[in-house]
Amino acid sequence: MTAELDATGLLAAYRAGDVSPVEVVTGALKRAEQAHTRLNCTVLVLAEQAVVAAEESQRRWSDGTARPLEGVPFAVKDVIDVAWVPTTAGSLVYGEHPAAESAVVVRRLVAAGAIPVTKDTTTEFAVGGPHPPRFGACRNPWDTERWTGGSSTGTAAAVAARVVPFGLGTDVGGSVRLPSAWCGLTGLKPTMGAVPRTGVFPLSFTVETVGPLARSARDVGLVFDVLRGPDPRDPRTAPLPAFTPPDEPADLAGLRIAVPGGYFTELCDAAVRAGIDALVTTLVDAGAEVVPGEIPSAAEALPAGYRIVFAEAAALHRRDAGRWGEYDPVTVRRIGQGIATPAVDYLRALQFRVELQRELDAVFATADLVVVPTCPGTAPRLPDCTVVVDGVEFPLYAAQSRSTMLANLTGVPGLALPTGFAPDGCPVSAQLIAPPHHEAVALRAARLFQARTDHHLRLPAIVAELT
Repeated sequence: MTAELDATGLLAAYRAGDVSPVEVVTGALKRAEQAHTRLNCTVLVLAEQAVVAAEESQRRWSDGTARPLEGVPFAVKDVIDVAWVPTTAGSLVYGEHPAAESAVVVRRLVAAGAIPVTKDTTTEFAVGGPHPPRFGACRNPWDTERWTGGSSTGTAAAVAARVVPFGLGTDVGGSVRLPSAWCGLTGLKPTMGAVPRTGVFPLSFTVETVGPLARSARDVGLVFDVLRGPDPRDPRTAPLPAFTPPDEPADLAGLRIAVPGGYFTELCDAAVRAGIDALVTTLVDAGAEVVPGEIPSAAEALPAGYRIVFAEAAALHRRDAGRWGEYDPVTVRRIGQGIATPAVDYLRALQFRVELQRELDAVFATADLVVVPTCPGTAPRLPDCTVVVDGVEFPLYAAQSRSTMLANLTGVPGLALPTGFAPDGCPVSAQLIAPPHHEAVALRAARLFQARTDHHLRLPAIVAELT
């Protein structure tokens, strides 16, 4: 079944002539419709343009001009422009006109031969609540009574349900990594400025990144290689050091990993902690060394991050203040918090970011990777979406981004990967945090872990129901 192949496997099948891009894309379009019926994950299926692109990919495989991602279908979060398709940003206020051109990240993937097949749901403006008024909540493929996580909700659901091998999301406080964790995927928040945001509906001037959600670390590396690089229209991008997607390593000799405790594990379900232990044990068995490393100010990262993000969101949305009555109430509440934030508090949060970067730099002076939970529990149950940790419920916004905001504030890359399953049958996840522009280090460790485990290969039951 080609739907179960990741992008790397699909490219190998094309190369061997076992399947054609037209067959694969046609199947993806059909599964997208079926998955949406069950999961409420898709805004628009891009059927006509996807089939045309698949025919072109089929010709290229036949005549020997195939590109790096030739014929691989992918999903796009609906804050990212696709040419001639409206971008709603999950809001009742937007989406009246089609985008004049695709976002740079979409154009780079298309130039590499990949084929966008869906625009997928998001929380409103990637900052609203789990129940956006325009589309409603997206359901988790592992348990349809649970939420996928935000804000890259529909993209995560589409990839986890095996509609497509990978998708594009955005990450401001964990919005690639959290849904990846709760849907059993591998998701990367790249180094700030490594991937352009041109053509992406903005949320934060200083924190936001674009990143891939995929089924495997090897696919994340493949896609990230295509996405990265400067764009003259995005002033936060700059020339980058060389990057080569890492092969599966034979061992991890010489790799130093820090596993901070304290804040990161004091609110953390036993199943999540067990997954982290299993990950660390596997890395150590492969030759890695655990070294000391703590981040004393970690507990302040989440409130400081929210202070920055909400203030910047307020600056962006004040122009539409006359239509806030049509916004998600959660969005309005968060914008209101931003408006009410004194300039001195915003500036103090920016200064705290520098102090936190220094603390992380001190850890990276002796460690190559930091291992922390991605989120403290498994996917929240609908409709209230509280996070359950060892049987105790915690408010979603106090729990979900506890460990992820660290990478957004400091600008470093964070890679979420599945580490097992909780007794409730849902995935658990850990996060590998690396120094700036050292995505390859995290991907290399993740590739070894995934070569020695099968968590990322497990399928939610809903996959068998999609034909």
